[in-house]
Amino acid sequence: MKKHNSKILILSFALLGVFSSLFMSSCDGVIFSDIRKEVELADAEISGDIQNIVRYTYNGEEHIFVSNGEIKHRSVEGDLANSKIDWQTFSNPTGFVYALAADSSYLYAASVVIEEDDDGYNVGKTRSLYCYKGGSWKEIWTASYSSSVKARLFCTNTPQSANREAYFRYGTSVWKLNGDTYNVMKTDSDDDSISDNSTSPTTGVNSCTKLGSTTYFSTAEAMTSNETSTVASTYIYHSSGSSVYYKTDGTEWASVNLDCGTIQSIAVTTNYILVGTSEGIAHQTWATAEIGGPATGGIPNSGNTSFSTNATSTLSSYYTIPALLVVNPSEGEYSATIFASSITSSTSASLKNVGLWSYFPTTGEWNRE
Repeated sequence: MKKHNSKILILSFALLGVFSSLFMSSCDGVIFSDIRKEVELADAEISGDIQNIVRYTYNGEEHIFVSNGEIKHRSVEGDLANSKIDWQTFSNPTGFVYALAADSSYLYAASVVIEEDDDGYNVGKTRSLYCYKGGSWKEIWTASYSSSVKARLFCTNTPQSANREAYFRYGTSVWKLNGDTYNVMKTDSDDDSISDNSTSPTTGVNSCTKLGSTTYFSTAEAMTSNETSTVASTYIYHSSGSSVYYKTDGTEWASVNLDCGTIQSIAVTTNYILVGTSEGIAHQTWATAEIGGPATGGIPNSGNTSFSTNATSTLSSYYTIPALLVVNPSEGEYSATIFASSITSSTSASLKNVGLWSYFPTTGEWNRE
């Protein structure tokens, strides 16, 4: 009986070896290529809900800022030399900081003071807006917290500091920020007939960008341009569902469908447009590129293409990607330093992966920050 079992066992291993060999050869281009893309993920240094990644010139040097309740920042000078720079803790205004924005001179923070109610639940008490000025935070607006009133802090976030502008929407009122003061651009009593994606904010505005010297606004979550640190923008983009809309001047918008989840964020490089969606990250090549203009392309192809990195296995369909930032848009995607944030959109998602992610050309892979 023992000899019979041994023969069966030997035959089983032999057959397993044959099938394994066939399986490996037939699936090498699919499963095992994905396995090779996997890297050991670092422990997250910056985790939690990060809604935006903001450019700001701090102490005369370009930095990026994020907030997960507390503000973190880092220089990008090392990134431009392909050398990773550590994150530093920045001073915080009062409350839980949930959004940041910047203009050419100031950094802004929106925060909520949270307290425990009589039933033991954490609830918002006040909502405030702060400006970082003269080395400290100054409160410039505050109101009792109301979950029924939308408060949105947003900015152009351009590579060129001179084109950075910051705005705050509370309900249907929109203000342009200027240090510790603000200019009212729209109030509840204003005419709401202004079309979306115009040079004036309208009801529900969420984003903005610069086309030359003109600021455009949109109700879309995502809006950006193809501006680089040395060349002015010639195309601007905003999202609607899975489509990217684009134009080069004040005429009508054209669009392409990227066949992805609902687009939440957009960033550009010389060879790809990247989008953060409700179902992970996606990218597509340019159909036409600027001749004699900016290094970045102008019109995207439709649909999306596969990544040659581990992007889709890390920033996967289990996650929404609310923020994307390419440090130097005049570089190709795989030569650039890129940051993205992720939040869960599926019960299959891991909370370990909620937070800030980065791609460095020196490693060629995405990893937790």
